[in-house]
Amino acid sequence: MEKLKKYFEFSGTISGTNYLLRNLIAVFIAFIGGFSLGWGMGSVNTFFTILGLIILAPALWFNICTIYKRSTALFPKYATSITISMVLLQLLDSVSPIFTLIGVIIGLTLIFKNSNIEEHNG
Repeated sequence: MEKLKKYFEFSGTISGTNYLLRNLIAVFIAFIGGFSLGWGMGSVNTFFTILGLIILAPALWFNICTIYKRSTALFPKYATSITISMVLLQLLDSVSPIFTLIGVIIGLTLIFKNSNIEEHNG
C-alpha cells in the first residue's frame, strides 16, 4: 500500500517521461470512468453512475498530483499556480481553442523541459 500511496501524494518530483506516462494512465482510467458515468446517466442506471464516479475521482486526483509533482521539479515557486492553471485550462478548453493551445504549450513544456534535479523521488 505504501508504494501505491506515493502516486496520490503531492510530495516529490517526477521526470518528463514519468509525467507523460502517468498522464496516459490517468487519461485511460478517466475515459473508463467517464464512459461508465455517461452510460449510467444515459440509461438511468444508478450502479454505472456511481461506478463511474468511483473510477473517475481517483483518476482526477492522480492527474492533479502528477501535474503538481512535475511543476515542482521545474518551477518550485510556481507549482501550485501552474497546477491550478492547468486544471482550469482543461476545464475551459471546450470554450475556446486558445485555452487548448495554451494548455498544450504548458503540457509540452512540462514534458520536454529539463529540470535541475538528478534523481526524482515522486
